[in-house]
Amino acid sequence: MLKRLVGKIFGFQGEIKELKEQIEHLRWDTAFGMWNREAFLQFCQIMPRGLRIVALIDLDRVHVLNEKYGYTEVDRRVKSTFSVPFRRSDLVARWYSGDEIVILFDSDRDGAESKMEELAHWASNQGLSFKFVLGSWEVGKIYIEEMVENMSKELAVKKQKNR
Repeated sequence: MLKRLVGKIFGFQGEIKELKEQIEHLRWDTAFGMWNREAFLQFCQIMPRGLRIVALIDLDRVHVLNEKYGYTEVDRRVKSTFSVPFRRSDLVARWYSGDEIVILFDSDRDGAESKMEELAHWASNQGLSFKFVLGSWEVGKIYIEEMVENMSKELAVKKQKNR
């Protein structure tokens, strides 16, 4: 209450609102139309304990596709692929680079596998493909960063086998 009053007195209310909006935009990856890594990690910190299914996706040939079609077109294709209906409680985020995406499912493993099949179909319709691994995350027993790092190693092995 006092902060709001002081803000109004000194004319900072508009600036404070603008800063809050900027912070929110920093958490949203507009190119892919999903959360960014920072936002994903913040959501995971407040996640209730339990078992969650996590998918780590590595999009195939993104750099080649960017050169062929341009960044804007590839971003559009990725955004279209991941516009499939998810549960409101599922989290989809761009991980580190332009070709890694992580999903935290609010479903069992069968539900996650079904959604991954659907995503593969939608990706194919956009001229995209990907490799992925699924893992079971025990919230509160291991940090999500460690979970994704372990999954990344598993995905690297999977990709090597497919070459």
